[in-house]
Amino acid sequence: MQIKEKLEVFQKFALDVANTESDVLIREYRESCEKELEEFRSYKQMEMEHRLKKEENGIRREANRKVSKEVLRQKRILDNCKREWKEKLIAQAKILLEEYQNTSEYQEYLIAKIKMAKKVAEQEAVLIYINPSDADKKEELEKKTGVDLTVSNIDFGGGIRAVIRSRNILIDESFVTKLEQEETYL
Repeated sequence: MQIKEKLEVFQKFALDVANTESDVLIREYRESCEKELEEFRSYKQMEMEHRLKKEENGIRREANRKVSKEVLRQKRILDNCKREWKEKLIAQAKILLEEYQNTSEYQEYLIAKIKMAKKVAEQEAVLIYINPSDADKKEELEKKTGVDLTVSNIDFGGGIRAVIRSRNILIDESFVTKLEQEETYL
């Protein structure tokens, strides 16, 4: 073999070795790149999922804040409506009570309440007050019940109040008290 042939064999051998090594290096590099790409994709996927979850939580918080704000607004509106309704209802009740106080049924009501207070007191002394607006009815009520009545200095909206001092009992059948009691239930 001549040098030229030897050189060609050596060159072919060197090229084969170089190609084999380059194929191995390229394969290793490709695998390394694919592995890095997969890790990068996995990292970016996790990052996107984390960002998405964070955004989702932010949106939920904002939605909950808006819902809470709207619920509070609706409650305020409802409370205002209830308060207005309550005020109108009480005002209407006061008007109806004033109209009722000008009827004969009211006088019968007073007589019944005076007799009830006298019955509760039994033989003990009882002080029965009538409203200042009912002062004109005092004489007739006293005649029909046989009880001395006192016109109160305090306006209690109608009805009666009675005091049995010996037993520390207050009988409050005043319309103001009844309205206040009803108001607490509204």
